[in-house]
Amino acid sequence: IYHQYQQNNKKIRPLVLIQFPNARPDTIEKVEQKLESMGYTYQNGMVAKWISEEKINIEEITENSGTPVFLLMKQAITTGWDCPRAKILVKLREGMSETFEVQTIGRIRRMPEAIHYEDDLLDFCFVYTFDEKYKAGLLENIDKSYETRRLFLKPRCKTFTLEKQLRNLDYEGIGEREVLDKVYDFFKKKYALGENKQKNKTILESKGYIFGDEVLSHIIQGKFIKTESVMENSAHHITTRKKVNTHKHGIEMLHAIDSIKKTIGMQNRAVKTILERLFRKDLSRKHKLLLLSTSEFYAFLINNEHKLKEDFSDITTDMAMQHSLFIEPKTATFKIPEQDFFKYDVGVKNETEYSTNAYEHYTSGYTTSLVRSQSELLFEMHCESRDDIEWVYKNGDTGQQYFSIVYIDALRKQWLFYADYIVKKSDGTIWVIETKGGESRGQSKNIDKQIINKFNAFKDYAETQNIHWGFVRDKDNLLYINNTEYVEEMSDDNWVLLTDKF
Repeated sequence: IYHQYQQNNKKIRPLVLIQFPNARPDTIEKVEQKLESMGYTYQNGMVAKWISEEKINIEEITENSGTPVFLLMKQAITTGWDCPRAKILVKLREGMSETFEVQTIGRIRRMPEAIHYEDDLLDFCFVYTFDEKYKAGLLENIDKSYETRRLFLKPRCKTFTLEKQLRNLDYEGIGEREVLDKVYDFFKKKYALGENKQKNKTILESKGYIFGDEVLSHIIQGKFIKTESVMENSAHHITTRKKVNTHKHGIEMLHAIDSIKKTIGMQNRAVKTILERLFRKDLSRKHKLLLLSTSEFYAFLINNEHKLKEDFSDITTDMAMQHSLFIEPKTATFKIPEQDFFKYDVGVKNETEYSTNAYEHYTSGYTTSLVRSQSELLFEMHCESRDDIEWVYKNGDTGQQYFSIVYIDALRKQWLFYADYIVKKSDGTIWVIETKGGESRGQSKNIDKQIINKFNAFKDYAETQNIHWGFVRDKDNLLYINNTEYVEEMSDDNWVLLTDKF
């Protein structure tokens, strides 16, 4: 986790909470000895302690770059204690199962910068426990919680290599001025905006944008344990309004800018400048769509964060481009990780082993609808039913250890995508497969706006590497593959049954 923060240029040191329910001295002593053998001690500041009145090395414990890596704690720390860099909870069992407590998990669910990083390793928190009752309570009461298990690579897969692509850091895409031009043109075209700023405001308001100098917040009434319960009881939401305070709401505005930034791959400063040029009243007149005061501008960004993010995302897909026309990606050798963690469905029934998977002891418990999409689930079942498959590797979603391909968006920004599967057939041929949402009742289930850019980049890569490839989608529980020209409608001839080509 620490390494991943560094890769994102973040000075954040993740904290591990080790919880002793009854604070037995002998258990604590054994843990201290184990940590010392690993190089973590009170003396070098890497271990902190907060048990009853005994407090050691806690002065900078809540700072994102604080020195302590481990905090030894009792059942509950003072109410209100906040340490957003806490990412891992190790709950040591003491003979008796304890009731699950949401408060404890809340300690490690906060984000150190109040933002998500689009990286599972940084966006998720992790719990280690032998307490089955506690684990069951966690899985029952926390939505998007999964049990993970570590699996080890089969010997026959350890020698496999494949060239992967990495971003070319010598290439920065188009400049800030060109991005501003494209954003301006997009808004004018999509919403039929003109020179009359008041009319533009009326048009945008009619399309769902919120205006004013108040920040809207939504709170819920009642008692809810899981997020899905909140969604089912949306009638209990209450909207509150607060006048903009540029000091107090500054962080919320920066959070909105950061959210938009992730869709276009630019620095916060550049995104803020573009938004100001478009919507804020200032001396600049070119590219101006609105004339919002400072307070109105703050409220506009905060209240319309998701809608702005959606529009900016559409801008990046407005003109699909062949990435090879602009950049030459860096390359590296990919090897399948010798061990990895997989999400596991503890409620699986009639569990069977998938002999074709690249990892030992990989079973149907790793391929249920809880942890896999429909197209992924069907594809793994399909491979397992075949007798011409030597092995199937499920690639990770993000991370330097996984197989990646570079694509660019309409702003010529580089992004990585991680194809879902690498398959080796018995005749030695290699297939790389990307699964996507298919169709249901005539409606597309695909939610990836960059799918055409990814498809074209994938096609270029496969031709260069001389490998077999395809995008696979599901329809009526059948799988279809396309590696010619991407079209969304699966009735098109470019989509053929998987069994006809794979």
